[in-house]
Amino acid sequence: MQAISANPISATFLSNIPAGVDIVNTLNGLKARYSLYVGKFPEALAAANAVDLTKKSTFNFDLQNLNPIFETITSTNNVAAPLDSTMGLFGSLKPDLADKRFPFYISTNASAPILRVNGFASATTTPLPIYLPGEMTLIKAEAYARQTAPDLANALVELNKVVTKKAVNDPFGVGADLPALVGPFTQAQLLDQIYKHRSIELYNSGLRLEDTRRFGKPNSEKKRNFYPYPFRERDNNPNTPPDPTY
Repeated sequence: MQAISANPISATFLSNIPAGVDIVNTLNGLKARYSLYVGKFPEALAAANAVDLTKKSTFNFDLQNLNPIFETITSTNNVAAPLDSTMGLFGSLKPDLADKRFPFYISTNASAPILRVNGFASATTTPLPIYLPGEMTLIKAEAYARQTAPDLANALVELNKVVTKKAVNDPFGVGADLPALVGPFTQAQLLDQIYKHRSIELYNSGLRLEDTRRFGKPNSEKKRNFYPYPFRERDNNPNTPPDPTY
């Protein structure tokens, strides 16, 4: 970011990159995400605080370059589909029935399959967010909760920003619109709630596997800890080890 501050991005460069990408906010957003993943909580907090939560950064699509999730899943309904209303959560962490993120991400239909992918895979040209504003807020909550001296009060404040957020106040229209959570919570209890709301707020984003590992979820709540090696890698590298087990 210091380099960009010293040498502002030129209009010529901006006119030649894909429309929809907000470079500065994306750099801060991804720095926040991966700093959290590797346990650099102060860095994650600082980077998340630098993101303008009123702005969007997206991969855009057109009729020649279609939204890949829509094209693979939503348009056919026979590759993958939501199984039920749990959004992949278990026990006490299942979504509240009043959570308005459920109908955003999953549509209900009269014919089978009853539940279908919605949200950012609802049409051929629906943009995919590179990060969500809610992700940044939940990164702050988790960073506060996990830092060397946990700040559970501020962690709950940030978490409740996501829990109470209305769709109209989110650039992408993602909002739970639920009552605020009331403590006190232990660190473990608060992290459970952060995991729950990450799972719902970031549904179908591809971030859940890393979350299940970081939050220490049992294998019974996921199919695998690591993805198999791509065929392209295996076909071109005889030293590719066996795929991880389920």
